[in-house]
Amino acid sequence: MVSAEVIWLSVGVVLLLVEVTTGGFWLGFFGVGAIVASALAWLGVVEGINGQLGVFLIASVLPLVLTRRTLVRWLNKKAPGAPAGDAAGQTAVVVSEVGPRAVGRVEFQGSTWDAESVAGERLPAGTRVRIVRQDGTRLFVRSL
Repeated sequence: MVSAEVIWLSVGVVLLLVEVTTGGFWLGFFGVGAIVASALAWLGVVEGINGQLGVFLIASVLPLVLTRRTLVRWLNKKAPGAPAGDAAGQTAVVVSEVGPRAVGRVEFQGSTWDAESVAGERLPAGTRVRIVRQDGTRLFVRSL
């Protein structure tokens, strides 16, 4: 028969693997809690299923409540981007039609960006445009 330590360890590893593939940042805490329960059961510190469940819950929920919000903010920290207006004056090529009150796509510096026409004009695909300003990842363009 499989021992409780092996079951806890297996559950912990599976939860950590699922966490890595989903990225919700919930299951990792429970994976670590299961591994802690496994280690303490293996060391003989905790005996019986009730003690193991208690260790699992404390080792999972306490760090979850105390650190998840901070860790999520830290992990989702935005890298410093280009300052607004950095692309102004440069040229791009329309790859998906930019129309009046319609967001299209332009190719700029090897990648595609959302784009809006500042003059409200229709800019078909293939049109070369000048970037008037940048707001985050959206470029505001006009025809050349």
